[in-house]
Amino acid sequence: MKILFINPWTKSLFGDEKQVSGHPHIGLSYLIAACKKAGYKDVKVFDQGLEKDDSKLFSLISSYKPDLVGVTTFSFCYKYAKAVIDGIKDKFPGLLLIAGGPHVSATKAHILKNTKADFAMKGESEISFIKFLKELEQPKPDFSRVNNLIWRDGDSCVENQDEGYIKDLDSISFPDYEAFGIERYPAYVQHLMPIITSRGCPYGCNYCCIRLTMGRNFRARSPENVVAEMKDLKDKYKINHFEINDDCFAFDSKRAEKICDLISDSRLDIRYELYNGIRADNVNEQLLRKMKESGCIFISYGCESGNQEIVNKYIGKNLDLKKVIQAVDLTNKIGIKNSVNFIIGHPGETYKTAMDTLRFAGSLKTNFVNMYNLIPYPGTELFDWITKNSTYMMPVEDYLETVGSRDFPPVFETKEFTRKERTRVLKKGYALYEKTLLQFRLGKPLGLIVYYLCRNRFIFKLGRSMVFDGKIGSKIYRLLSRKSKAN
Repeated sequence: MKILFINPWTKSLFGDEKQVSGHPHIGLSYLIAACKKAGYKDVKVFDQGLEKDDSKLFSLISSYKPDLVGVTTFSFCYKYAKAVIDGIKDKFPGLLLIAGGPHVSATKAHILKNTKADFAMKGESEISFIKFLKELEQPKPDFSRVNNLIWRDGDSCVENQDEGYIKDLDSISFPDYEAFGIERYPAYVQHLMPIITSRGCPYGCNYCCIRLTMGRNFRARSPENVVAEMKDLKDKYKINHFEINDDCFAFDSKRAEKICDLISDSRLDIRYELYNGIRADNVNEQLLRKMKESGCIFISYGCESGNQEIVNKYIGKNLDLKKVIQAVDLTNKIGIKNSVNFIIGHPGETYKTAMDTLRFAGSLKTNFVNMYNLIPYPGTELFDWITKNSTYMMPVEDYLETVGSRDFPPVFETKEFTRKERTRVLKKGYALYEKTLLQFRLGKPLGLIVYYLCRNRFIFKLGRSMVFDGKIGSKIYRLLSRKSKAN
């Protein structure tokens, strides 16, 4: 069986319409590894973030003649993924097509009702996708037997029961990047790759959609398995810089410490960062010291609001803001660079409480602060609350495609926090983010000069691209990273 996976173009956080894929899609990489392990070795990938030409996709389909096409979908670029799906089915009506990814997990049968896809798959797919492939090979397939599958039965869409989350993550093969042509990606040039050491998040933040795909139960790979993948990537591709993209890396602090110990004991000589954000109340001095010793150069902490009532009552994060201050101070003491993440626009928020966030963020001794525009994703508690209690400024399908979490405008408003007020706070928040980030990357004096020169948003985006995406930015970043590790 020939299988073609497609990763559609995505919209970047900075508003770039179609960005270059920085690294191979890790979810598809896991799925490809599962396919090969099960004997389905004839697999290709078309990453539109690299190819940038739909005609190449259609040419590949014509020449490769796949038996099945799989398209991964995210809510924030759903309209484009829909165009890809429908475009393929229009040109190749007999070709079977299955959609997967976070958007399917969030909206379930919606994608079959609104696109020409034949099938869709929710949740984790390493097990259920292989069962689907085996069923396809049967003389008379019975799709009702494939958990996680959503399929067409005449004019109806049938959603099968859940497969259940994979408990033994060590049983999953390491991501397979061969089909991507890994050497084409910017991350490969920088000797950098993402890695995921755990799945699932037990916390109750109302805006987060990770539970829809990975569930609430924390499931972790063993420290030995994690370090074995790092070694494998270093041996195969000379990767020595990792982005740990877990939602809860430090939830089990003893496991996190063991990972650090194994990295140090094996003398891997790597660097790693946790930009995805970890909870400030999950770290302690011993863990941070071990992280520093094993090569950690950056940690991002999730805070979301600088108002305690908003954090606990309205977001459901249940995080003491004093813990954020303590975590930042302790991380600085250990010598690891860090940032703190905030979001503007939560339920219950007013102009006053949003300004509490900016004041709290400005008071932290962190290296920089991230500010985001709250984007409600389908399937979350936040999305349901906003649908019932606020006014959307644009159709859901439009803001999912056109408004990123660093964009204007706010996509909804409430009586307590109007669009005009939200925009005002967001502008202040983005200014704080841009100033602190530039000072972090370029040094405080030069960063401040560049910040004032780049107050024009177009110039800022151009400068950000040159500094962070270009060769000069990469050299500066590597220099700062080595200096951070040496300290």
